[in-house]
Amino acid sequence: MQSIQTEDLVRLDQLLEELSQETEAQCELLREHLESARTYLVGSMPTEYALSLKMAGEASNCVSDRNLRTRIENFIRSQSNRAM
Repeated sequence: MQSIQTEDLVRLDQLLEELSQETEAQCELLREHLESARTYLVGSMPTEYALSLKMAGEASNCVSDRNLRTRIENFIRSQSNRAM
């Protein structure tokens, strides 16, 4: 479980790093949701983590880089599938 959480944290950090390179102001909400999700993942708060990821998924359409948006959406989907 710990190694899975560490892998998820690394993936989330990579996505946040790439997202921070976006210049679109409308992606600020997506960044906030992903940063919150990161906090909840580290704090072992699964319900809050899932909610933040859900809200991030709803805000992901702001990303103009199709590859990055797809990777963000795939990450969110993989986390949602794991929680079920």
